[in-house]
Amino acid sequence: MNERILNHLTHVFSPVLLSDLPPLLIAVVSTAVAEDWGAYSIAPVSAPGMVLEAVGAVVTIGKPSGAANQKWKIAPKGDELFTIRPANSAQLVVAAAKGEAKNGTAIVVEAETGAASQLWSVKRLENGSCNLIPKHAPGMGIDDFGGGKTPGSRLDLWTNKAGDQHLEWKITAMAGSGVAAAPAPEAASNYLPVEIKPEDIRPGTIKTFKFEQSKVFPGTTREVTVFIPAQYDGSKPACVYVKTDGYNPREKELMETMIATEEMPVTVGVFVRPGEVPAPMEGTLGRRNRCFEYDGVSDNNVRFFTEELLPHIAREFSLKLSVDGNDRCISGGSSGGIAAFTAAWHRPEAFSRVYAASGSWVAFRGGHEFPTMVRKFEAKPIRAYLTTATHDMENAAGDWFLLDQEMDKALKFSGYDYFFRSIEGRHVAGYMDFWREAMAYLWRGWPERVKAGPSAPRAQEIIIPGEDWQLVVEGFKSTRGPACNASGEVFFADTTNDKIHRIGLDGKVSVWATDTGHAHGLTFGADGKLYSVSEKTGTILSYGMSVERSVVLEGLPGQSVLAMPNGGLYVTSNSDKPNAAGSLWFVNDGKKTQVDAGLKFATGLAYRPDQWLLSVADGRSKWVFSYQINDDGTLTNKERFFPLHVEDWEDDAGAESVCYSLEGRQFIATRSGVQISADDGPTQVILPVPDRSRVTGVCLGGAEKDTLFAFCGNKIWKRKVQHHAMGAWSPWTKVNGTKL
Repeated sequence: MNERILNHLTHVFSPVLLSDLPPLLIAVVSTAVAEDWGAYSIAPVSAPGMVLEAVGAVVTIGKPSGAANQKWKIAPKGDELFTIRPANSAQLVVAAAKGEAKNGTAIVVEAETGAASQLWSVKRLENGSCNLIPKHAPGMGIDDFGGGKTPGSRLDLWTNKAGDQHLEWKITAMAGSGVAAAPAPEAASNYLPVEIKPEDIRPGTIKTFKFEQSKVFPGTTREVTVFIPAQYDGSKPACVYVKTDGYNPREKELMETMIATEEMPVTVGVFVRPGEVPAPMEGTLGRRNRCFEYDGVSDNNVRFFTEELLPHIAREFSLKLSVDGNDRCISGGSSGGIAAFTAAWHRPEAFSRVYAASGSWVAFRGGHEFPTMVRKFEAKPIRAYLTTATHDMENAAGDWFLLDQEMDKALKFSGYDYFFRSIEGRHVAGYMDFWREAMAYLWRGWPERVKAGPSAPRAQEIIIPGEDWQLVVEGFKSTRGPACNASGEVFFADTTNDKIHRIGLDGKVSVWATDTGHAHGLTFGADGKLYSVSEKTGTILSYGMSVERSVVLEGLPGQSVLAMPNGGLYVTSNSDKPNAAGSLWFVNDGKKTQVDAGLKFATGLAYRPDQWLLSVADGRSKWVFSYQINDDGTLTNKERFFPLHVEDWEDDAGAESVCYSLEGRQFIATRSGVQISADDGPTQVILPVPDRSRVTGVCLGGAEKDTLFAFCGNKIWKRKVQHHAMGAWSPWTKVNGTKL
């Protein structure tokens, strides 16, 4: 990768709001590349609403009209010097008249000779604007004489004094349709394309075929084009670039150029059309699959790429393709843009680099939820380059311009490595204009791995930097009902094998009890005993630490059990009859009392550390219910209080287990991972496990009681967090309000 180019202007420009200074994109067009890298608007800070323009041989200011004499080409000439050329002339450049170096020297355009008075350095200022300083007079700069604010105002050289707005200029990239206000990370806005000789650009090979063997999207047919670079020799796996919506020859030319300049690694291009199910008769429409494949926010599309199409291409053309997401980039515009990001979102290990132009983060098939998901889910190792258009599409699904900006803000909020550009124009404006900048940004530093950002503020209150998920053990069929004792040991039910296991303080897993009556839920009481409940036998058992057991109650098939500090037990129970409601029971002194009914499927339950609120998960909905606990164990003030995130393709959150931390945060095991709610209800953080499995049990424990355990059927994961386990053995603890 050409880090020299990316670093060339680092000390000159910094990320600022484009309303203050749009990013300067210094672009050189190689004679070998028919790519217009655009021009720039140069505006005086002292005269808002005016821009630099060439009028004959004179340089002055005027009202923006979009005319060619107000657009400027900026080209590097080495030693951090540039020429500034009016876009309507290939021979003229901005200069200090007659090469003079005194105050009042007129600014003109004249034939390029390479004179020092025609070369300019660009000095970035703290307020985001720039000084334009001539090589032959480094203590001076281009001056808006007297702060003139009317068309035709004079420009000259003047002594460069700090804070003099007459010498400060805003430079705005106008590639494609131009640039509108948006925050701009430095690494992309400083991108300088590498010049290269035409003979160094080697043409690659194009292969086109029909793909009709999909099982992910059965019955579909689609056109696929494959670009094989000349540099590919099969000695090692090639990187991969996937483009939705098919082949564009300009991308082939650009890939050839950027591979030659080493701004991209040796990369095979795969250009994929969306599928269609052909109509069985002539004269009518087939089933267009584009919206289904691209706007759907499930993992269908990425599975299609990784499980079907890319392996097929590797076999068909005898190619070695990398399967590492760090070596793979995916791009597209509109629905193809959200499809690209969705692929990386679900499988960052398959695609970690994304270019999405005017992405359809709108309400076609759940895309409008993406900004919220980005804010709630732990940040993923994805680097993204996103664009939108100021006059983007708007229809029943939403306003693209607004929702693209929501994605921008969400990615920033969660600390992603990304770049966002807002472009003056219509839907997908500037896709090709900024393609090369996008690729340079996305591939910078390769093969260094793309890393996840720090995540959102509320997640940072839970997770610990550098403390990721670790696999504890695997090989089970069903792990459920975890519970922590006062020492921090974690116990869980292996329901299928009729055992209870213990995770010791040393992290080792061992069988603790057998013939448990197919225990399904566990809890530790204030007396130090372990209590279990069974759906199959309907028996509640108590265990001493020497594994001696006794029957507490029979005749109550239970899903989960929770011990209270006063010795009582709450149990969730569900009938095996179709559509029967789940219920909640209180068990005390060998007697059971039904204290609520009507949940679709009552599952996990937990109480808050201040001991007066009970949470009960409804496993076949998106809710966790809240109840007030009365002194006699009855419940009042029932509310569907905690809304859970439900994946767009699911009908419920699948909540199965709940626990609280001593700090007052609620952890819920769901299909999406461990969801963590605020005290007043909303889910604020979602921690998926590495293989994206459904989490069926959640528990805090460990030697310091600061390890979060996630139980996923056949696997158990753990990670250190900033929160601590609690139970019936814990003292009453005050709860503070959660930050928004």
